[in-house]
Amino acid sequence: MVLERSGGGPARARFCESWHDRVDRRVRALVAEHVALRALCDRLETIADGLPGLPPEEERQLLARHLAALLPPHQDREDELLTSLLPSGGGSAIERSLIERIRGQHITDAVHAQDLAGALETASPGMAAEALGYMLRCFFDGCRRAMAFEELALLKLAGPRLSRDTDALLEACLRTGTAAA
Repeated sequence: MVLERSGGGPARARFCESWHDRVDRRVRALVAEHVALRALCDRLETIADGLPGLPPEEERQLLARHLAALLPPHQDREDELLTSLLPSGGGSAIERSLIERIRGQHITDAVHAQDLAGALETASPGMAAEALGYMLRCFFDGCRRAMAFEELALLKLAGPRLSRDTDALLEACLRTGTAAA
């Protein structure tokens, strides 16, 4: 798109509005993924609470597949969005630290998800319920904390560029742990 060289005008306004709309849509898509991840965390917590009993094998296999299908692509999209929100100079030290912390948490969550998926796939009655319970809680507690931190980071990095509705959606997620507010 060609912009006027002067201080603004309609072309620049349309470009800025379009860019803001894209950021808004991408943030809303990530929030929708957070809703799906929170639902998965809720299901895993129910399993942890029900130990030593196990859900049927088909459900455990499905949960293991969900861990592999939801988490890595979500983390990739989130990292790309957060990085795109930094100014061209790389952002402030605090902004760079936010993103580095999230990247580190993504690695931890991915490892926990892989370990948990393997444990769910091979779980059987009589197995060490304490070990599975620990793995379940490590994953869903860490995942929930990570999502809250990511939502805070989105508010910090994209806040002025977000619509009021998207800003309110992120704030509701932080208040209630879900986008249903």
